[in-house]
Formats: sequence, C-alpha cells, structure tokens
Amino acid sequence: VVRRIFTNSRERWRQQNVNGAFAELRRLIPTHPPDRKLSKNEILRLALRYINFLDHLLTEQDLSGAPQSQVVRLEEEEEEDRLQGTPSPNSTCEIQSEGW
Repeated sequence: VVRRIFTNSRERWRQQNVNGAFAELRRLIPTHPPDRKLSKNEILRLALRYINFLDHLLTEQDLSGAPQSQVVRLEEEEEEDRLQGTPSPNSTCEIQSEGW
C-alpha cells in the first residue's frame, strides 16, 4: 500500500513536470488568437514548424548580408517583450499559415 502511494505520488509529480514544460513551450509559440487551446500534439507540431521558420528566416538574413547585430538586437527586444508579457508586433501568426 505504501509503495503504491509513493508510485502514484511520483507519477503525479512527473505528469505535472510534463504539463509545465508543455505550458512553457505553448507560451513561446505565436498563434492567433494567442489564448487558443492546443493539444500537446499541436504544440509539438507548431513548435517544429516555428523553429524551422525561424531557422529559414535567419538563414535568409545571413545570405542577404543583414548585419548580425540587427538580428541579435531583434532577438533581445523580443525576449524583453516576452518577459514583460507584452507581445511583439509580429508575435502572432495564423495557425495554418503557409509561411511556417
């Protein structure tokens, strides 16, 4: 009986950690509307698409000769906005967007 209680407690803790990680990842994925409920599967799929989109964007900027300092400055501004809870002007995108 004690072993089952310990196992159940450990599983609850594990599940809370997994859910917390998904909630944190969800906050980083831009969608419209921003508070749209997403399944874990949708969160993972959108995260992959968003990462690929950002990678493509950075690759294009590197190829076009954009100074790296501009890219870093934009990332710092977005991080600052995220920490303040203020969405950046480009932080929302359609969930079915063809761009990513």
